[in-house]
Amino acid sequence: MARPFPTVVLRNVVLFPGTITNITVGRGPSVAALDAHLDRKVELVCVLQPDAGLENPGPNDVAPVGVLVRVLRTLNLADGSVRALVEVLDRCLVTAFEDAEEGGTRCVPGRFITKPGDPKQAQAAEKRVRELAPEVLSAGATEKPPEALARALELNLGPERICDHLAPQLGLAAAEAQELLGEVDLVKRLERMVWFLERAREYGLLKTRIAAEVQRAMDENQREYHLREQLKAIQKELGETVNDEVSEYEKKILECGMPEEVAKEARRELDRLKKIHVDASEYMVARTWLDWMVTVPWTAQTEDNTSLHEAKAVLDAEHYGLDKVKERLLEFLAVRQLKKDAKSPILCLVGPPGVGKTSLGKSVAKALGRKVERIALGGMKDEAEIRGHRRTYVGAMPGRVIQALRRAGTKNPVIILDELDKIGNDFRGDPASALLEVLDPEQNSTFRDHYLDAPFDLSNVLFIGTANTEDPIPAALHDRLEIIRLHGYIEEEKVAIGEQHLHTRLRENHGIPEGHIDFTRAMLELVIRSYTREAGVRSLERELAAIYRKTARRIVEGDSAPFTLDEAQVTRWLGPPKHHAELAERTDRPGIAIGLAWTEAGGDILFIEASKMAGPRGLKVTGSLGNVMKESTDAALSYVREHCERFGIDPKVFADNELHLHMPAGAIPKDGPSAGVTMTTALVSLLTGRPVKSNLAMTGEVTLRGKVLPVGGIKEKVLAARRAGITDVVMPKLCERDLHDIPQVLRDELRYHFVENVDEVLALALGPEVFTPRVVAPVEAAAASPAATNGAVPA
Repeated sequence: MARPFPTVVLRNVVLFPGTITNITVGRGPSVAALDAHLDRKVELVCVLQPDAGLENPGPNDVAPVGVLVRVLRTLNLADGSVRALVEVLDRCLVTAFEDAEEGGTRCVPGRFITKPGDPKQAQAAEKRVRELAPEVLSAGATEKPPEALARALELNLGPERICDHLAPQLGLAAAEAQELLGEVDLVKRLERMVWFLERAREYGLLKTRIAAEVQRAMDENQREYHLREQLKAIQKELGETVNDEVSEYEKKILECGMPEEVAKEARRELDRLKKIHVDASEYMVARTWLDWMVTVPWTAQTEDNTSLHEAKAVLDAEHYGLDKVKERLLEFLAVRQLKKDAKSPILCLVGPPGVGKTSLGKSVAKALGRKVERIALGGMKDEAEIRGHRRTYVGAMPGRVIQALRRAGTKNPVIILDELDKIGNDFRGDPASALLEVLDPEQNSTFRDHYLDAPFDLSNVLFIGTANTEDPIPAALHDRLEIIRLHGYIEEEKVAIGEQHLHTRLRENHGIPEGHIDFTRAMLELVIRSYTREAGVRSLERELAAIYRKTARRIVEGDSAPFTLDEAQVTRWLGPPKHHAELAERTDRPGIAIGLAWTEAGGDILFIEASKMAGPRGLKVTGSLGNVMKESTDAALSYVREHCERFGIDPKVFADNELHLHMPAGAIPKDGPSAGVTMTTALVSLLTGRPVKSNLAMTGEVTLRGKVLPVGGIKEKVLAARRAGITDVVMPKLCERDLHDIPQVLRDELRYHFVENVDEVLALALGPEVFTPRVVAPVEAAAASPAATNGAVPA
């Protein structure tokens, strides 16, 4: 039995003997067959797959006739496919096609025997082929023929060779080429080639006729253009007004006030527009560019309201609190009064969702008397969204900044760049890098949009960015921003916002008559405490909107009598309370401590639970923790083990038990070092059998020496402690300076304990008796309970 050869199955490609060509293979079996051919140094069989849609062709899915080839050169492409330069040797029959054991496909090539047929018919057909071939090739119906084909026609290499060289030049379909390749009778093959050449000649004649008609139409258009130009000249000599688009653009260029350098470029483009026919695609490209150039506000601007008292009144009327932000904006107005040409600062409001960052930017524009535009940056990944597209692209347009200026109609609006921390980047560029030129006061006076390709002065624009957190903002962009931090609201501020702003807006939006519903302050406090837990007021607005929707339905159904909202009605409309105090039930046993955490949505409390089990020594931590937090657990355990005798802990407990630290709400990722003191306290509480005080929460990073290092987000953490009913807060000594950001009511309501080492934290959380050198037996520790100690620290 003949040995099988590796086989490559091709789609829409038929190879003919005597030619050298490139093929590209990308399917796994074909690549494996090519590799087998190179490794074994045997011929390769290439065969057509008639149905190009099949992914894994079988024996019945390939043509019966293929070719034997020799690979001359290969090139691995980036997409994993392989391009090979092959020399086609001869036809072959494809038999015993199958999958190879070592990978790829293979077949047994059979000998292909061509029947010469009637010599006279073959001679006549060959003569006709030789007559038609030069005519077809010279008529441009095919691509430039290779030199091998020219030599085959000149040297009289025989009809079979001529057919094989001509076939690839005629643009045959795969089925037609395969029919020609597999034809056994030489006379029929030559007659089929004559038919293909006749068809190609007709195609060439048709192509020539169409080209001549197109050229004639172009000549007529050119003639029309010259006649129109002559007509314009005649009208000008007669003194008639030529009221066309070109004249309108000339007028607008003079009126829009663009700089002379820019006006010169606009006139150059206008001169080019005059020479372009109105039906040409170039005409609309030039016209659209001129439309943008004459409508961009080069000189138009609004006068700033420099009255500090009026601006302060606007800011106070629309936003409660936020004194630091208002103070900075009033300082900006004061500088504008003293120096009219002062550069506008680049402000960035950073704070949790719902605290009023975007609405504050709109209030700033109202206080200044400027137009306001908003650009949403969240999820933006294309640099052209900022800088614009080049005019050479189809559908090109300016960037968002120029579009905002055009909508505003002035060169000095307030532009709000929303969600600066959520900009992305991909192969289309980095929008954050494109913003560097926009937001740099030293270079935005000559900002150049790619579409306009002309310098535009952005120094008069007041840019106000917003972000939930600073970390994702690139360092270079962050350096150009003046960060103003907005912290969460305390309960008193939320009540004031609800009474002064939310109630009025929601009542008007829902069509509720004034005085129809008596929404007492107590009911507002109930909604805030029991149905929302957030830094801002967005959830509060949603809950109040639900109450007003219920009220609207009550009125439409016929009950239009005014009523006073009570607790029962709130529960009936909003459902059971979503949040409740859980401190007592969560800290009623040893091994549980309360930490304070900072999140992008504000502060939150964090319960840290510790337990021990008999078994192999070690520490297990759970709760979706980041690397930094896991390292804090190791540091806490190391400190406790080193000082276990001071706490009265038997050192054997670490060798005979496995300790487990868990942070509930395991679906929420947690990271950072500020829970170090909380973890240490939870471990000491567990191993000494002393429960932590239920009204005490703590924050701070712990070192192996027991030092308590400062952490951030103090105000957010204090607000979270107060919402949860905490009365005592333990924090690092160096964080005492951060209390100036905390409202006075919070300073008076909570007790703050500033510590420098872990011993002070343990004394506050577990009582000073924790340092008594007493070993707690496991039975004794398990027996200890709040009921037995009545909440007191065990002796």
